[in-house]
Amino acid sequence: MPDKHLVDKIVIAEDDPITLLLLRSTLEKWGFVPENIEDGKRALEILKAAEDPKIVLLDWLMPGRDGIDIVKALRKERGDIPHYIIMLTSKNEKKDIISALEAGADDFLSKPFDTDELKARIKVGLRLIGLHIQLRKAIKSANRLADFIAHYDQTTGLPNRLYFTEKIEQQVASENSAALMLVNIDRFKVINQAKGLDLGDLLLNYFGARLQECFEEEAVVARIAADEFGILIPYGENSDTPVDDIIKFLYAKAQRIHTRMDEQFPIDEGITITVSIGAAPITYEIAREPEEFLRRADTALRKAKALGGNQTVIHDWKMEEEVRQRYQIERDLVEAISQEQMQLFLQAQVDSQGMFHGAEALIRWIHPEKGMISPGLFIPVAEESGLILRIGRWVLQEACNILKKYSGEKFSISVNISPKQFARADFVDEVISIVMDMAVPSERLILEVTEGLLINDMDDVVEKMTRLSKAGFRFSIDDFGTGYSSLAYLKKLPISEIKIDRTFIKGLPEDENNAAIVRAIFLMAQALGLKVVAEGVETEAQARFLNESGSVIHQGFLFSKPGPAEDTLEYWLNR
Repeated sequence: MPDKHLVDKIVIAEDDPITLLLLRSTLEKWGFVPENIEDGKRALEILKAAEDPKIVLLDWLMPGRDGIDIVKALRKERGDIPHYIIMLTSKNEKKDIISALEAGADDFLSKPFDTDELKARIKVGLRLIGLHIQLRKAIKSANRLADFIAHYDQTTGLPNRLYFTEKIEQQVASENSAALMLVNIDRFKVINQAKGLDLGDLLLNYFGARLQECFEEEAVVARIAADEFGILIPYGENSDTPVDDIIKFLYAKAQRIHTRMDEQFPIDEGITITVSIGAAPITYEIAREPEEFLRRADTALRKAKALGGNQTVIHDWKMEEEVRQRYQIERDLVEAISQEQMQLFLQAQVDSQGMFHGAEALIRWIHPEKGMISPGLFIPVAEESGLILRIGRWVLQEACNILKKYSGEKFSISVNISPKQFARADFVDEVISIVMDMAVPSERLILEVTEGLLINDMDDVVEKMTRLSKAGFRFSIDDFGTGYSSLAYLKKLPISEIKIDRTFIKGLPEDENNAAIVRAIFLMAQALGLKVVAEGVETEAQARFLNESGSVIHQGFLFSKPGPAEDTLEYWLNR
């Protein structure tokens, strides 16, 4: 009668030896292994301590504590464990049944009991506690998946930037010295372009494994960006280690990395690479913020790359060249905004039938002398300098201009919102004002935010999103699965869609891990009533897998490359 995982889920709380013998023999004949308790006080202690729900055959009159008291105490003190309680008693008047049910019992069985009636009532209880156990397992599995997505890189299996930053925080809090390194694969984009993304991912896996071989167990090796890895190495259990000692230690470790990476990788008849390394000592006296140490190591890494790569730079206070370079980009960026060098591009989003639904707004910088400048170069400078606020406002205005020009159409435009932009006190008023001035329906704008935004002041995030949602705007979680990834925020916030990050689309459908994660995201989205957009769709096989997994909107080179806004719209609207 019972499933294997439910055979021990019945407790008999009965002091009458005849009733106990009859119940026990009947249950054992059906395949159960019941637990017997003959004292009310003991029964309450055992049931309160249980972690899984059980079917409780509870005698109304028990020595130590009667059944009614036991039920009331259980419901009050362990309401999280929904034991299915069947009250056993020779009382069978209507008022007695009502008293038992009002106290918290789930069912009522009169003595002497009929075995067929007992079996029927136990079957009901089995279904309920079985469902509860399955639900708890599903929640635990979802939480484990969410934690893995939040803290680990899906390509290499190494810790990600969030995990790495948390470890730096712990190191700084301990007031012990440490060494920090950022390692970047030189010309990795060239390898990707020449050999393909799949081979590039395979190289990243080999590379991460070699990095781990270069360090002791206590070192944390993480993938913190596309082709960039971080290493945190504890250096002694004290806070007064001379910085020069840590610098010597860093150079020795860096040389070990260079030597190991000089060896061919067993990929595609052998691939050789070089690496650039930026490093910085971590001591309590220098700073207390993890981002400060990451910034220092990143500055050193940028200098190593600027000097031609294949070398190591340790951060010091003489790195004015890097500062000047970033300052020049910032100055050029100010001029670019004022002289209309920015251009709005769109990348189309289509459904499984290839029908156009909308597009994502992307900014491009067309420099009069240098040509198109990569967003990866100027967006970080814009974020750091605060110019991202002007850029973000411009993108919103341009998107509204496009929507107004095509007012007779029904497509929507997704606009990326910077965390700095969102954090402004007047952000909500500004967005609403822009849309009202342009006379554009707010529901045609989708505001894309990253999961990193949600780590900040959640109350502020909820308040702003709620106001904008009431005004008709929709929200999308961009790069879903690469940041915070807490299931809790999906319930708290007025989100209408999630965008599966391109890192999970790579390798589909052959990559079983990515396939499992993508299916889980679809199931979660379906349960929460969220639309799913898949980024980075580049092959027919990927599109087919996604279509088979659920209702999805595609965005990627398979369907559309980013292009000037009006050109993109004219093409798709005239199809």
